[in-house]
Amino acid sequence: MLIESVDQTYTPVQREQVYRRNFLFFLMDGTLFMVAINLIGTTTVIPDFIRHLTNSEILIGLSSSLFDIGWLLPQLFVARYVVRAARKKWWFVGPNIPVRFVILLFAILIVVLGKERTGLILAAFLICYGIAAVGDGLVGVPWADLTGSSLDNRWRARFFGIMSALTGLIMLGLSPLIGQILSDAGPEFPNNYALLFGAAGVLFALSILPTLFIHELPGGKAVKEVPTLREFLPDLGRVLRHDSSFRAMVIVRMFSNLFIMAGPFYIGFATTQLGLASATAVPVFLAMQTTGSVTGALLYSWLGARHNLLYIRLALGAGALLPVSALLASVVGPVPLYAGFFIAGLVVSNLFMSYLNWVVGYATPDKRPIYAGLFNTVAAVTSLIAPLLAGTIAQSLGYEALFVVALLMALSALFVTVRYVRDPQPAAGVETL
Repeated sequence: MLIESVDQTYTPVQREQVYRRNFLFFLMDGTLFMVAINLIGTTTVIPDFIRHLTNSEILIGLSSSLFDIGWLLPQLFVARYVVRAARKKWWFVGPNIPVRFVILLFAILIVVLGKERTGLILAAFLICYGIAAVGDGLVGVPWADLTGSSLDNRWRARFFGIMSALTGLIMLGLSPLIGQILSDAGPEFPNNYALLFGAAGVLFALSILPTLFIHELPGGKAVKEVPTLREFLPDLGRVLRHDSSFRAMVIVRMFSNLFIMAGPFYIGFATTQLGLASATAVPVFLAMQTTGSVTGALLYSWLGARHNLLYIRLALGAGALLPVSALLASVVGPVPLYAGFFIAGLVVSNLFMSYLNWVVGYATPDKRPIYAGLFNTVAAVTSLIAPLLAGTIAQSLGYEALFVVALLMALSALFVTVRYVRDPQPAAGVETL
């Protein structure tokens, strides 16, 4: 049974003022969070760190995908409970307070355990990184709902785009420092990585503060009782059966997860097969990717607010060039791979935000938690399979075979978006004040 959400009337001018204010707080939180994530990048620092602890390609792939898996899996189950609340802010802020200190705790554990206990460091990483991921997954649905209710389509696209651009500019400045920390002139292993995880942990903790000041606007209606699983699960099936455009976007997301499964292996390919040193490969590839992400973020902040679906199609087409660049690098040397990381930053860094923006803008306010939770949890299935598949291919058939599979997945995702995904209001992001 539905009950009315808390009603509060806002004039267009008042709403615009709230959007502007919320934009700043979302931007501060998002930028701090994204810089922290990039300091321990899943395609650069983390796979290089894990390669110092184990030579298992499967574990390396799993470690880099662990955050996505932990973030995605709980969201559908959280959505079932979130729908009973008209206000979602504290569903987002509350769990963040303890969870965003976990990476800082892991940095301390690295120093305490020391370089002789690599097995314990690996176990501690999997536990702490997994807790941080699941904790962020618990707040993923309320965060998506909050961005949908408390930012309009224009401000939300600007938030995603400018957040990516600011993150990229900051990371451009930090890349040489990361290279210095990981070089022979920096602290010895594992304290060099402990320093990076520690810096990221501090930023995660600081990102809690801006969220306290977000002003939540009324969103969807609350439900009086949490639906039972016998009621909840069939309703999800009906959504997938009858909403063909949403179903197609779910398929696109699954193909995309299989496309990015090669991400952790580009750095391993560069260091083990192309012969680049970690102190060279990690900061240079990070700088190239970051330079691309700044440019791509500015593009997305403009195009995403006008035609989000067009951006998704263009991004998938350009993203397919990353595995192509790796295949070329195996023949002619690392230069094409530098270009590939730039292209990956240009489009892929904003791709998943554009997916989320599509879902948040597509679903009605009442259905937004269910759509966001369903979208992310179904995608988690492929996120769980992807690192095992990628690691097996890389270990058994080689990096080049993995890059070919990634290319096919990117092209498949592009085909589905062009053929089956429809945006009923392609200019919905442009609103008249």
